[in-house]
Amino acid sequence: MVKTSGDTAVEVRDLVRAYPGRNGELIKANDGLNFSVPRGQVFGLFGANGAGKTTLVLQLLGLVRPTSGSIMVNGVDVTRYPETVKSTVGFLPQAGLSMRLIETRRALHYTGRLRGQSESDARRQTDALIDELGLGPYADRQVERLSGGLMRLVNFGMTLMGHPELIVLDEPTNELDPHNRRLIWEMIERRSTLEGATVVLVTHNVLEAEKAVHRVAVMHGGRITAMGTPGELKEQIGAQARLELFVRDGGSLTPEEISRLSTVGEVSQGSRSGSYLITAATDRLQPLIEVLVTDVGVKRVDDFRFARPTLEDVYLTLNPRQDSYAAAARELVTTPAGGGGSAESGDAGKTAAAAAPNGHRPAAMELPAAEPPAAEPPAAEPAAPVSGTSRRARARAHSHSQSQGRGRMPLRERLGRFGTSFKYLWFEHMLTVRTSWHVHMVFGIFMPLTMVFGFSRIGSGLTDELSLTYIASGSGVFAIAALGTTAIAQRIGAIKAEGSMLYYASLPISKVAFVMAFVAARLLLIAPGLVTSLIAVRLLYGLDLTLSPMLLIVYPLTALPLAALGLVIGSLIDRIELISIVTYVLNFVLLLGAPLLIPAKALPLPLKALSWVMPTTYGSDAIRRSVSDNIDATFGLDILVLTVMTALALTIADRSLRWRAS
Repeated sequence: MVKTSGDTAVEVRDLVRAYPGRNGELIKANDGLNFSVPRGQVFGLFGANGAGKTTLVLQLLGLVRPTSGSIMVNGVDVTRYPETVKSTVGFLPQAGLSMRLIETRRALHYTGRLRGQSESDARRQTDALIDELGLGPYADRQVERLSGGLMRLVNFGMTLMGHPELIVLDEPTNELDPHNRRLIWEMIERRSTLEGATVVLVTHNVLEAEKAVHRVAVMHGGRITAMGTPGELKEQIGAQARLELFVRDGGSLTPEEISRLSTVGEVSQGSRSGSYLITAATDRLQPLIEVLVTDVGVKRVDDFRFARPTLEDVYLTLNPRQDSYAAAARELVTTPAGGGGSAESGDAGKTAAAAAPNGHRPAAMELPAAEPPAAEPPAAEPAAPVSGTSRRARARAHSHSQSQGRGRMPLRERLGRFGTSFKYLWFEHMLTVRTSWHVHMVFGIFMPLTMVFGFSRIGSGLTDELSLTYIASGSGVFAIAALGTTAIAQRIGAIKAEGSMLYYASLPISKVAFVMAFVAARLLLIAPGLVTSLIAVRLLYGLDLTLSPMLLIVYPLTALPLAALGLVIGSLIDRIELISIVTYVLNFVLLLGAPLLIPAKALPLPLKALSWVMPTTYGSDAIRRSVSDNIDATFGLDILVLTVMTALALTIADRSLRWRAS
């Protein structure tokens, strides 16, 4: 593993992220980025939409693999050990986080546990953050029922759970009122100063961020066009003074007055009626005052004042184009292997092309493609920790000396993390469906009951033992397919649509744990419906079918492949309407193509051949043999095939849920 300085939290070297464009051209979303962030600093990342910020952030999180170059976070190679990096990083995306359908307290607590906190530490930090963020009155309310500003505060608190060493914030003050915006900036400063956390701040709110950042990088067209402390960047636009002029009674300057003022400075319209901004070199201040007094006149002026250049002036100077670009990266779950780009990435390449014809940058924005560390502007010293630095901060500092040895977690620790992840993800998904569980439950019970009642009355009545056994077993399997596959596919589609998948991807959890917890929570809803058909046959027709313990094996093995299939469909298809159509067609095929309700020998040859690759075929046969106490070699073969299909389906689901682009 490449080693980095113990004082460096983030080190990016020669970073390139490229992907093929629509016409086969190579588009570079990030092009030769070089920078480092000292531990404990707040590092601002500014740039217009399409500048490549999102692509850079996704690479910092280990969600997008660089084309070339390297990224080290807290001494760990992100490309080689993305899961290790995730355990030390807290991420707040602009779109917000998941867990919107559970209470504020649970959202914070579950996030801490998923980040690897102990139960006591997670509860302790949850209580502390609720108090610090002023969320006490809302601690037991569902996050989704809070206002946009309060929801943003909850998301910010979730980002801080687990005491992350690196905090990545994308527009953290969106939707917040002035009071809560100040609170957020104060909390960022405390994490940086008292706990030694490093913060990467992505924002367009340059004026607010100016007071919080130690250093700034300005991006344009996938490249860093300027970097340094706020003071150093202000010096880059020259020694200029700004005079804000307010005409009496909100009036306007005449063309002649504007013309005279333009001889000593640049005149632009101010932010309100009757106001003007005049920018001039400092050695032109005396002529400017003279023109103001003699040509405009004191009686015409209500007020004027001088102001220093702000970081926003630097930002606007270095990013002259303020066009509207496409939205940021598409959901990683839909990124094809090898495609790896994002909507923002594509526009970043187009921006670079537009700003730099023939592949060259304008001279005013030229930077070396691979600037060595020594050429970087000197870093501002982070604020020294106060005397009351916590034991956690000191422990963090000690752990950094060990960071070079970090890599893949030991197997025992990974298994422990897997169990914890499954537990709390299952809790979350179960609480997510609590508002609609009764609908699923009723549908899951009445659908197989209706099938038993209806199919048994076809023709002169299919009430013989064999027919009723097929109807009872087939009804339960069809309930699994209809509710399991369709509901899971639609829920995955909804998670993608609301942008919450990025939250799960940024956590140090395995996709297998996510898939299994998600499937287990959904299937628990339909569990009562699985035995409804067996009970209905006994009550309506007196057929004594055995509720065999083997059903506890057969039903999950039948359900898991179908649920995983629903997860694959939801992952690969973007539109929820199309997801519904595909799953309904699939259920229709399962009903007709598998011997659910009739013996296999009654199927036409093409459908019989199709049924051999359907888990429903083996599931329904295993159910019939279980309830008939016919546990023989064929039953064992059914279980073996279902086990193989389950493993294969979960593997495909794991691969289709693309948390990381190639």
